[in-house]
Amino acid sequence: MSSLFERRPGVAASGESAVAAGGNIAQAITGSGAVGLHIDTDTLTMLSPEAYPSPDSVDCPPGLANLPERAPLFVARSRELALLDTALSAPGQAVVHAVHGLGGIGKSTLAARWAAEFARGHAPVWWITADSRAAVDVGLAGLAAALRPSLVTLLPQEQLGEWALQWLASHTGWLLVLDNVSDPADVKPLLARATSGRFLITSRRAGGWQGIAEPVALDVLSVEDAVELFTRKRGDTGNETDVGAGRDGVAEVCEELGCLPLAVAQAAAYCDQTSSTAREYLTELAAHPAHMYAATEEGGDNERTIARIWHLTLDRLSDDPLAGTILLTLAWYASDGIPRSLLNALGPSYAVRTALGRLKAHSMITLHEDMVSVHRLVQAVSRTPDDDRHRSPEAIAHARETATQTLADALPPDVGDPSAWPVMRALLPHVEALAESAPPGTDTAAMARLLTRTGDYMLSAGTRLAPRALSLLTRAEADCVRLHGPEAVETLDARTELAYAHRMALDVEHAAPLTEQTLADCRRVLGDDHKVTLSALMNASKLAALAGDTERALRLTEEVLAGCRRVLGEDDPRTFGARNSMVMQIVETGDMPRARDTLRELLADCVRVLGDEHPETLSARGLTIMLAQSPDFVAGPGDLARIVITGQEGGNEDLGAAMRGYLEKALAGNAAPMPQASEEDVAQAEANAATCVRVLGEDHVDTLAARMALLQVYASTRDERYAERFQRLGVEMFSALGEEHPLTIVVLGMLEALTAAVKDLPEDVRRTLGIEEP
Repeated sequence: MSSLFERRPGVAASGESAVAAGGNIAQAITGSGAVGLHIDTDTLTMLSPEAYPSPDSVDCPPGLANLPERAPLFVARSRELALLDTALSAPGQAVVHAVHGLGGIGKSTLAARWAAEFARGHAPVWWITADSRAAVDVGLAGLAAALRPSLVTLLPQEQLGEWALQWLASHTGWLLVLDNVSDPADVKPLLARATSGRFLITSRRAGGWQGIAEPVALDVLSVEDAVELFTRKRGDTGNETDVGAGRDGVAEVCEELGCLPLAVAQAAAYCDQTSSTAREYLTELAAHPAHMYAATEEGGDNERTIARIWHLTLDRLSDDPLAGTILLTLAWYASDGIPRSLLNALGPSYAVRTALGRLKAHSMITLHEDMVSVHRLVQAVSRTPDDDRHRSPEAIAHARETATQTLADALPPDVGDPSAWPVMRALLPHVEALAESAPPGTDTAAMARLLTRTGDYMLSAGTRLAPRALSLLTRAEADCVRLHGPEAVETLDARTELAYAHRMALDVEHAAPLTEQTLADCRRVLGDDHKVTLSALMNASKLAALAGDTERALRLTEEVLAGCRRVLGEDDPRTFGARNSMVMQIVETGDMPRARDTLRELLADCVRVLGDEHPETLSARGLTIMLAQSPDFVAGPGDLARIVITGQEGGNEDLGAAMRGYLEKALAGNAAPMPQASEEDVAQAEANAATCVRVLGEDHVDTLAARMALLQVYASTRDERYAERFQRLGVEMFSALGEEHPLTIVVLGMLEALTAAVKDLPEDVRRTLGIEEP
């Protein structure tokens, strides 16, 4: 037969449904009711229409489905399920949704859950692993075989897929789940031809769906839902006592894993298999992260681990090494609000934009205009060295150094200037995240400078940041000693800031010796006119005032002011700050007329040189308001500060005694009545406090001082109309600090003690002073 066909120079056919073939052919279909031929050199097979029916004539068997068992532990996702439920098809157009998100976020689980519900009234519901075009062809061939098993022995895979496509195009009521699509182009031909049913796509690709599918972004679980998933996966009983004991530490595990469903489920399976508690899992994760990220339960899918998913995504991006470099660098920052400008130094702008776009397209990052976000678990894996070629120790160390240098380079020249604070507020979370993740022994000179300057900003920007600044500056000082030596200017600078931080935290026990030793070292090594020496000198003057050594505090402040004028000039903001401190020390001496005259001159100069809203101007104006409402007999702020320290150290009993002593000292020399504030005084004080909040922030020390002055003005009006404002302002002040802040605890106790002490005053004394019944 084959020789006959080979000898024929050509063939011809005529008539309805005729077919002709020359040489070897796989098959020919002549049309409705005709035969199919499978012809090769050795055989000739003739098929009847029953064996090879047209796709439009085949009905789907009831309940035909091949869904994987992936949804038994399904939690939450009600919004996404409802969105899929309510979608309607336009005439001649399939309903296509693309559920996208980070690997392990639960896309396939969501698809399986929704498809199982859809299958109750529809068929077929067919699951196709669609990570390549070839995989799609295999899945379609499987559908054809399920619809008409007899075709399997008759047609090759390609023709089975084509038959399935024709079937889909001629039927309705079906659902195809295309799982793990890597490239939208792989499924686009299928979507274009089959327009009468429904598709549900899952993919890590966030982009490329325009005109193809309606994207559905999937986010991580809430902590509550993640805890539920963990406990169900671990097999906790419904007994309330057992569940309560079993959940100890579960929320912390879920938060550490960023509430990523796959990671939470793996952690729960590990705890169940090893009979470990959640807290023991956290310990293992901290000690052996590479192992824990790659761990799976016995019999589990080794390809479905956090480490493996991370690796596979980077493999797909391997043609752009910059994408991997960026991801490793982003790992050292906070997970949200990363300025894109931090990545500018990693490559040409177009290359960085392209790499970010590709990372976004694979759901490894999220872009928000000029900000980048990364899931914290992606970051954690990216910081963990392993045998993975993308995570070599050298690559991770280089990324850490790059992240450090880019942050250090982004610091404004003067971090204490309020105009620089918006930049510093944006950088602060990333500096702290870097400090938390980077081992201290790996710190470079850039890291030491970054920590010192960030600590400086934190001390100047607000009282709430002071405790956090203490830890950064402690590390910075140790870094500087190791990298530069104990007497280098960098070390003395960091040590001066560290002493300031201890004083801001009211930790006089540590602040005092450190301040004195640092000042002595600065004088000896740097000289009296160095800027760091002047800062150390200011520390010493304020600490002396806090200790009640008024004479030394005044002398040191005079030295600071002379040095600032000599080194920085009369119009430098730090010179104005020294002048402000001088006023405070004059108040401590009790010479109120001189203090007011000096302050009046200072405020005028601040306005003239620095402007109305410079911090030094605001500080001088706030002090002016406070002194205007203070009688000459009132002891200085240093006395009140010492009372705060006494209250912190000795408790309410000592605090009450200190407050009574304060009043006795204040009344010993003078019993003149308290000044009475006018409505104009109130308006001025309110305006100053509002400006401080706007310019400096709610917890800045000068804002607190301005609000304290406003409280004093409200009280000095002796007008019940201001009682409600007084109370509201007090609440705002302490809310800005937070309930746990040492100042909140101590100052509230001080006010309570002051109220009790005033109440104990003789009635005639209160009447003379103009103090109403408290």
